Amino acid sequence: MRYTKGLLLILLSIVITSCNLNEYKKLQLDKNKYYFSFDQEVPNSFQLKIKEVFGDNFEKVDNEKIHINVSSFDLNKYDVYSGTSLRAMEIELKAKLNFSIDDSKSTKMDHSMHSNHSMHMNHSNNIKTINSMKRFSAIELNPLAENQMSKFMEDEIMNDVIEQLILEVNLIDL
Repeated sequence: MRYTKGLLLILLSIVITSCNLNEYKKLQLDKNKYYFSFDQEVPNSFQLKIKEVFGDNFEKVDNEKIHINVSSFDLNKYDVYSGTSLRAMEIELKAKLNFSIDDSKSTKMDHSMHSNHSMHMNHSNNIKTINSMKRFSAIELNPLAENQMSKFMEDEIMNDVIEQLILEVNLIDL
């Protein structure tokens, strides 16, 4: 009985240490490595959100920096009707961001498993798309509260798209 408890304790400690639990490591964004350019289709509100995240030097052009061109940002609002009421029960927001990353200073190599040599591939200007969708209840007695909720959800979906953009930009350095 005494040996089984000791053996169980040793096995439990081995199992726990073999899980190799590490602390959560948040991705750090080096704001000085990137600069942004925007097409005419990108609204000013989204440009201001990007400026808040990346600071004042996000538009300074430099050959050492990675160029991120935001070509379009669309935010669409859909009303979802249900039941006998004449009002929308839910509101759905969809955001779509198209951007391209031009990393001309790095040489990216693509290795093939079937050949003995590596082939240089130009991966600059790959157009990427980020989509985000949020739904929320639209049943409010106060129309002002409904408008404020709509503005809040628009801010939330913009923040979500920017977080996905930061994650995508951080994956460049990996």
